Amino acid sequence: MAGRASRDRPPRVTRGPEDPTQLDFHAAPRVAQALRLRRLGYSYAEVAARAGYRTEQAAVMAVRRAQRALVRDEARDLVARQSDLLDQALQVVMRRILADDEHSLWAVDRLVPLLKREADLLGLDAPAPTQATVAPPMIIEIPAALAQALRATPPALGSLDAPAPSAGGTAGGTDEVPQ
Repeated sequence: MAGRASRDRPPRVTRGPEDPTQLDFHAAPRVAQALRLRRLGYSYAEVAARAGYRTEQAAVMAVRRAQRALVRDEARDLVARQSDLLDQALQVVMRRILADDEHSLWAVDRLVPLLKREADLLGLDAPAPTQATVAPPMIIEIPAALAQALRATPPALGSLDAPAPSAGGTAGGTDEVPQ
């Protein structure tokens, strides 16, 4: 019977990049309204009610996704504008270099900083990512009673005040732990 019940249910409809044919064409205006309402100081519950989201959490997720997309789009636009300006400047400099006149040396001096800025902008000189990450050192406070108990332990067990054991074994000269 369990198999029959699942066959009676309609198939699950997905939205987003997995199934581009099932797009919600009302999403963009709804997200734009949600962003406006949040900027005006409305709570997420009010945003959800006014913009047509089923839950407050859906409104939160929509606003956050839209904000991330806006930042990415603005950053991409800024990089494109600066890249265009650099291309124009490089064209001027290259024309001066190829002219081979009294201004060519000046143009060569301008070329290096322009190329450096372009490499920085496009991330060409970025260091290769490393796999290893090291956790920062932690300072742990030891309660006074525990510190005193550690100081009172025999040197063979590693007292805090005892010298470190030699390479040949423990401070007591044997590798056995006293009972």
